[in-house]
Amino acid sequence: MRPLKVLILEDNPFQLMVLHQMLNAFRIFDVVTAESVDSARDSLLRRGAMDVAICDLYMEGVSGLELINELAQKRSATALIILSAAAPQVVEMAARMARRQGLKVLGCLSKPVSMGGLGQLLDSYQSTRVIAGGIRAN
Repeated sequence: MRPLKVLILEDNPFQLMVLHQMLNAFRIFDVVTAESVDSARDSLLRRGAMDVAICDLYMEGVSGLELINELAQKRSATALIILSAAAPQVVEMAARMARRQGLKVLGCLSKPVSMGGLGQLLDSYQSTRVIAGGIRAN
């Protein structure tokens, strides 16, 4: 099975680094990091579509919701993990919007992110990818 390609959109440099390290700990090394929506757009143009996008909702300037909308419209990601300290109803609204537009929403993580929470969401994506690919998991 090919390795996962993951985009992280997070404007806090420390949290961005921690998420990147967590992904590496899960043996995911094809990671694109972006501290702004514009940076994420540039990376997507250069690197192509991602398997999973981890998106913070609240950003300086353009919100993460705008990127989520673009990911769905341009088919730039297969699945989404919403990362936010926002109120639960705001996060759920973003998840519903993403689902309506065709993104597979793996779940929502509140800050600070835990290894266990991130791992469960990544496992759920991997298991659906294995089933869809016709490969049986051990």
